[in-house]
Amino acid sequence: MIRTSDLYSFIESNFEFLMAVDSSETVLHSSRLLLRACGPGELSHEGRRLEQILSPASLRSMRSGMALAREGQRRLAVFSPVEFPSCEIPLKTGYVGSSGGDGVWVFFGSQLDGINRQTDFDREERIKELACLYAVAEWIEISSDVPEFFTRLPDYLGKGMLYPGQVMVFSTYQGREYGQMPPGEGYISTKLLSNQQIAGEIRVGYANPALELLPEEQRMLSEIGRMLNLALERKELRDRMILRQEEEAAFTRRFAEMQSEIEARTGELEQQKTRLDMVNMYLENVDREWSESSSQLASMFQAIPDDVAVVDLDRNIVMTNREGTSSGKCHAQFFGSDTPCTDCRLSRIERDRTPIVHTIRSGNRFLEVHAIPVFDRNREVEGIIEFYRDVTLEKTYEQQIQQADKLASLGQLVSGIGHEINNPNQFIRGNIKIIRQALEDILPIVDDYAAAHPDLKVAKLRYDFFRSNILTLVDDMAHGSERIRGIVEGLRNFARKDEGLLVDRVDVNTLIQAASRLVANEIHKHADIVMDLDPGIPTFEGNAQKIEQVIVNLLVNAAQAMPDDRRGTVSVRTGASDDAVVIEVKDDGRGMNEKTLRQIFDPFFTTKRAKGGTGLGLPIAFRIVEEHGGTISVSSTPGVGTVFTVSIPAGKAAPGAAVRAETNTPEA
Repeated sequence: MIRTSDLYSFIESNFEFLMAVDSSETVLHSSRLLLRACGPGELSHEGRRLEQILSPASLRSMRSGMALAREGQRRLAVFSPVEFPSCEIPLKTGYVGSSGGDGVWVFFGSQLDGINRQTDFDREERIKELACLYAVAEWIEISSDVPEFFTRLPDYLGKGMLYPGQVMVFSTYQGREYGQMPPGEGYISTKLLSNQQIAGEIRVGYANPALELLPEEQRMLSEIGRMLNLALERKELRDRMILRQEEEAAFTRRFAEMQSEIEARTGELEQQKTRLDMVNMYLENVDREWSESSSQLASMFQAIPDDVAVVDLDRNIVMTNREGTSSGKCHAQFFGSDTPCTDCRLSRIERDRTPIVHTIRSGNRFLEVHAIPVFDRNREVEGIIEFYRDVTLEKTYEQQIQQADKLASLGQLVSGIGHEINNPNQFIRGNIKIIRQALEDILPIVDDYAAAHPDLKVAKLRYDFFRSNILTLVDDMAHGSERIRGIVEGLRNFARKDEGLLVDRVDVNTLIQAASRLVANEIHKHADIVMDLDPGIPTFEGNAQKIEQVIVNLLVNAAQAMPDDRRGTVSVRTGASDDAVVIEVKDDGRGMNEKTLRQIFDPFFTTKRAKGGTGLGLPIAFRIVEEHGGTISVSSTPGVGTVFTVSIPAGKAAPGAAVRAETNTPEA
């Protein structure tokens, strides 16, 4: 077996310069001549790492040579010690592997190689450059297309470079890129032309930036660029000529085919003309029938009593039977809005593709909307048809039914409890009278006894205190009993419907004067009355007592609406409007908010519970006006006042009219 020292001696017998390095870049052996070649040198490099010995540029060169040698490529490396970086010794690189996976790199050379390097090197490089130019020129001729040429260009161009294994070639042409861009700015390049315009570029450099590019390599690349530009120009010209020839041949073939086709089509057209004449006659008949059908359809469309509109996906009205509306956005034409409705049926139908039935409110009207999708031939929604039916009357009837249901429920309640309350109250009223008479008879006797017995007590009270308050207590009991009777009677009157009693000729002015006298004391506590009675208003057929009850309730409510810190005014006005008698009761009191307005006609609702209010006055007035076929409305603003308006048709009463409430208050 050959020893390692013997192997080193054998190599040194042929090469003066020798260095062996392991996989960790640690020096295993270096020759004496290599140590002395650049300066006085050291005794030994063994055991030291390359980065401790070499300059940075030399270290990059050695590492590059090691990488290529391991792949089996030949490569020169430059030895330049860190103490004398200007000293550069070219060394050949070799690699020896081992079974353990680690290997040894050997760098070797001689002084003769260093002395004659320039002459031999130049000669060898010129041969490589000429061979490269020849290979590239041949590749230009045999490559099938431009992308193939640029893809294989690095293989041919690298053979002419000083360090073939480190060559990186990057090309751009007509917007496409090929190869890999060299690192940094150390590269050579040449421009590529097309129609005298720059169409691309070739850049050549080394993967190791420390390796220098020679001027001869730039000249070689420029020559390759010149040859390539000529070849590309010839190729583009040739391609254009071939393309033109192919287009001319295709045009000639197509022209011949078209001539044959024209001859064939001429015969077919003659046949089609005969058929079209027949079809034209048929279409004229169809068009005439369609015009008649279209006219009938338009007449039917206009005859539909409800508003109908056909709307496209942009919310434009395509067709409508609504008078004065022909085009524009549906939300603007039908609802006077600049923006689409928040519950837009079009959006929902476009999403769900199903019809919609929806009730909306527009001003004072309720509209029931039937929206139906309109499909195109591809079963896609292209619009909708909407039918608007005015259901305001139905909604009004519904509200009246709800109110009537409340009244019916109250009537059943009153009929059940009124009797139960009134019977014991009758005993209380009768017994209180007897008790008062008994006390009036007994008290004089007790007075005489108390005069003789000053310490007398009754019900644990001193007699003088008892004597001064007992009759007041009895009177309070009697007053409370009478109040119970009044409430029960009011409930009965509210629940009872007086059918067939609207037989009086009612003079409203006379009733207002009588009612004002009746409640004068109550009103004058809070306000003054101002009357503006129209002497020319007509009479009407009704129940005078009930109409007077309505007027009394309105007057008392107006007076009690006054604030405690000032005296107000209650104005009563009468007049005639549209064959109806109008009564208006106005006050300048506290006013009502929207929440109160919604409940003032509900039984037992009152804002004066602490002052003895029962909540039955306005509901009773509501029912009485309804029985006379009239309406009662209210408008109120908090802090300003309230206006009640009663309108009753002149002539025979027509029961069942609606009642509405209006407010100028913000939303409660």
